[in-house]
Amino acid sequence: MARNNLQPFWLKKLFDRLNAIYVDSFCRPHFDSSGIDLRVMNPRFLEISGPKISVGDHVHFMALRDAPVRLAVFEGLGSIHIGDYSIISPGVRISSADSIYIGHSCMLAMNAYLSDADWHDIQHRIYAPGSHGPIVLGNNVWIGDSALICKGVTIGDNSVVGAWSVVTKDVPDNTAVAGNPARIIRQLDPDHMTKREYMFNMEQSYAEFEDGYNAAKLRGNSFFNWLRSLVLPRDTD
Repeated sequence: MARNNLQPFWLKKLFDRLNAIYVDSFCRPHFDSSGIDLRVMNPRFLEISGPKISVGDHVHFMALRDAPVRLAVFEGLGSIHIGDYSIISPGVRISSADSIYIGHSCMLAMNAYLSDADWHDIQHRIYAPGSHGPIVLGNNVWIGDSALICKGVTIGDNSVVGAWSVVTKDVPDNTAVAGNPARIIRQLDPDHMTKREYMFNMEQSYAEFEDGYNAAKLRGNSFFNWLRSLVLPRDTD
């Protein structure tokens, strides 16, 4: 893989369109409902298992071969809802046997794990899902890298969970928590919190903004130079 993106802009647009067709044909049917502008980077590595999984508008998934995104509802007992404008990063796992509700404009960083059940009790280890309780993420919640959100937890609006944290208790609105178990480390000012939905409510549409950005970034790239970089890469690529 080249260090720089050498694709010409028109080729990226073509690949994006083919990716969108794949998503609409092979990903959307696995959701109970899905909104507009559903995007999945590397959709072959988005794994969806079980019913009662839904996503809102402008939800974006980013999956990798070595870090697939997994959404799973256990034997139809649970449910998963991901709200508008949310983004799910590589390696995220969301496993439900009760209910997991994610509000709008939420960001789940790489390898975050949300699980609303223990899956096996300490003594009775044969039968799943064990003890369980609903998880609720408010609006504009940011879950850090490799954080674990446990059963029965509610995280309030605008709150942040630090990387590698284990959240076992509710988190109030406008609060940053971190640690194992997670503890409050500071309060956040909601008047200074940006939201991912702002990107989609500008005077210029997100699609126009994205096209302009990519056209400028890929300006001057040629098809033949991109093709050459695949078979005869240089250190300048």
